[in-house]
Amino acid sequence: MHVTMNKSFRPKILYYLNMKIVGSTRRPGNLKWSTTGITIIGNGYGSGPDQLQFPQGLFIEPKTQILYVADVSNNRVQRYQNGEIKTAAGQANASSGSTSDKLNGPRDVFADENENVFVVDAGNQRIQFWEKNAKHGKTVAGNGSAGSALNEFNYPIRVLLDSKKNIIVADF
Repeated sequence: MHVTMNKSFRPKILYYLNMKIVGSTRRPGNLKWSTTGITIIGNGYGSGPDQLQFPQGLFIEPKTQILYVADVSNNRVQRYQNGEIKTAAGQANASSGSTSDKLNGPRDVFADENENVFVVDAGNQRIQFWEKNAKHGKTVAGNGSAGSALNEFNYPIRVLLDSKKNIIVADF
């Protein structure tokens, strides 16, 4: 489950069940969970453009309202806006690797208002930056090796940018 805020600062709850991302909002003053939801993205288990395999990191960019999903087992980040699904990072065909055009088990994603994404590429022990519509990412943190040195990660799991555009990473 993932909690984020919409433009009016009402929480949006996103959770995955049967490889679908389902959305729900809590109305002010109402603490009861809705028993219904709508499928936002995901058409079952698989590697097709509208399918997911272990979606984990979710991010809604507040200004554009674009939803990004780190699709772990498909080694990609999917971008969803108004019914259109695109691959924002990694390969659409779910192939993994350590080259700049591939990801290996992405765990989280953070996007800016320009639709650039920062991806926790956990299997490669790095943070990748992908500009909008880029075919390759750029390593902005980590060196590809697991460890405890300042330039290494030991399985990063979360990424975000602060108001000064500093990259903040949660690492084991």
